[in-house]
Amino acid sequence: GPALNISLGGSRYFVSSINNYTRHTWIYLIERKREVLDCFRDLKGLVETETGRNIMCLRSDGRKEYSSGQLNGYLQQMGIQREFSCRYTPEQNSVAERKNRSVVEAARAMLEEKSLPKFYCAEAIRTAVYIQNWVRDKVSAHELYFGTKPNLRHLTVFGSIAYVHVIGVRFILLVLGHNRAVGYAQKTRKNNK
Repeated sequence: GPALNISLGGSRYFVSSINNYTRHTWIYLIERKREVLDCFRDLKGLVETETGRNIMCLRSDGRKEYSSGQLNGYLQQMGIQREFSCRYTPEQNSVAERKNRSVVEAARAMLEEKSLPKFYCAEAIRTAVYIQNWVRDKVSAHELYFGTKPNLRHLTVFGSIAYVHVIGVRFILLVLGHNRAVGYAQKTRKNNK
């Protein structure tokens, strides 16, 4: 079933992809499960551009969205191996199950802490993944994946009051409505390598 309340952008589900070695995680928010192939194509391009390496294997459970003929055809065409775990057997796909659980629990905690409406769930999930990639006890997933120590100065408290500076205007404009900082721009990771 749907993993999210309908978000501001209309997403009802999320797809997480985890690098097996670094545990670096990518999250895609989608409206329909059939969008998984598009997400994987995007991820493949991103990983190849960032690392210069190819994805060798896709490990997933046997649910319909991961076993479609289109996805299987694409993977075969690209020379990417498939590994399946049994459906509804989290013990066989424990890394992804634990990651998804920690992301959802972190998102719920952030929304609850700042008393934000549930339609910000997608932004909270993105933020949880972003933070988990950048911060870890010894070596972060970001550092393992990119090979550089992350700069954490840009991190702010999720849901904190936000102001918008309009370039060319001599004053700072308070955002109307839910004037809260709820996430990070997708391109920030490259700017802060």
